[in-house]
Amino acid sequence: MSEVIVRERYLKNGKKVYEYCFELAHEGGKRRRKTKSGFATKREARAAGRQALYEYENVGEVVVDNNISYSDFLDFWIENDCKNTCKEQTIKGYEKKIKLYIKPELGAYRIKSINKDNLQAFITDLYNDGFSVNTVTSIKGLLTKSFNFAVDRNYIPASPAVNLVIPKNKQPDRPTRFKQHIFLEKDQVDKIFERFPKGTSSFIPLKIAYHTGMRPGEVFGLIWDDIDFVNKTITVNRQVQWYAGKRTEEEKKRTNGTSELNGYWYFCEPKYKSYRTIDIDDTLLDILKEEYEKQQRACEYYDEYYSHYYSDFKVTDEILRRNTVFPQNRIGETCTEHEVNFVCRREDGSYVSSRTMQHVSRIVHMQLVITDYDTYSLRHTHGTMLVEQGADIIYVQRRLGHKSAGAKPVRNPEREKPKWEDTITNRMLHWSYTPEQKEEVKKALAAGVPKATILTYFYPEVTVEKMSSYRKKQ
Repeated sequence: MSEVIVRERYLKNGKKVYEYCFELAHEGGKRRRKTKSGFATKREARAAGRQALYEYENVGEVVVDNNISYSDFLDFWIENDCKNTCKEQTIKGYEKKIKLYIKPELGAYRIKSINKDNLQAFITDLYNDGFSVNTVTSIKGLLTKSFNFAVDRNYIPASPAVNLVIPKNKQPDRPTRFKQHIFLEKDQVDKIFERFPKGTSSFIPLKIAYHTGMRPGEVFGLIWDDIDFVNKTITVNRQVQWYAGKRTEEEKKRTNGTSELNGYWYFCEPKYKSYRTIDIDDTLLDILKEEYEKQQRACEYYDEYYSHYYSDFKVTDEILRRNTVFPQNRIGETCTEHEVNFVCRREDGSYVSSRTMQHVSRIVHMQLVITDYDTYSLRHTHGTMLVEQGADIIYVQRRLGHKSAGAKPVRNPEREKPKWEDTITNRMLHWSYTPEQKEEVKKALAAGVPKATILTYFYPEVTVEKMSSYRKKQ
């Protein structure tokens, strides 16, 4: 690295000034120098020389204000990085966490003054306050990404967010805030479909969720081209999301803060890019066939009054062409060459959106008194039923579109897997050929007769090998 040299110079009028000088890169084998004079003091010349040398050595780099607060930098990060690389829903999640958790604790500090100890204390406090490990992990990831961007943009020389630790083995000071996944019993499912029967706008999306385990956004993003009536499959090519446009304070006040003003629905790729094809049963297939024919008749009946929807870009109908699903494929009623034939529609063709599920949840909570129900309950129920019926866990995870094969099975903690003995009891009753034989088995069990004896007496065709094979599956 070159060195700044400061020396005295005298003007023609005899006035003494100072100049700086430093070496430039050789050109054609010859030495070159950068000089500038006219400085009143030696200190001024040296400071100007060092600044000029820094700019020369770091040509192309932008000199930034590292006195910026972390709060302002996070706004800069969202605008200049996240909006170019992240989905709208991801950005909304970041903005919520920044507003509620990060800015109140760290926002006032200069970004250059935040160190690893500050961040580690912040993470530990979140855990001790009862936030779930998943929530703390997501906030930790947000910190890491933002500080990596700060390093990339020369706001700080190194990231203080490296190797932050979540104290998972330590008991938090407050109980962890955790919402259990809910498994719906058959009578609860029956109640829901009695309340939302065929003909209601919620019936089709609820049935699809219950029979496929698809996410709400995936269900409401289905078009008829995704349904293969011949091969009995549904292909998940996309999900639908809501983009909430910015609103002024006047607009919020006028609409009581609840209007969908300036927003729109759009298609984007499924969560975790979980493109997949799902087998469906005959029950759901018949329901969808009937719905399709009903929509065709309604379109003819309502004619010009039937609602039609269009997207900015082509919507794929094959999983192999999923690269044509754009990051934000806006949906609207303005006519384009790409019409969207939604599966979830009302009789007049109007779109049934995922907002409908909020209405369903309120009714299920208040009228059916299933207080823990949420929009994912049918998905969790579907996955749990498959696992309990012996489906391969990898198959279930792929069907549900989990991020990886290492994801935990969808289970209700209170519905423990039956012990092998209890399962064999149920299986014996299932193997019974007649109601009379079933009653005899029940009496023998009640009398305390060993299960092996019952199997040998009533089911001689059930070999030890078959029992062992079944036991291994448990």
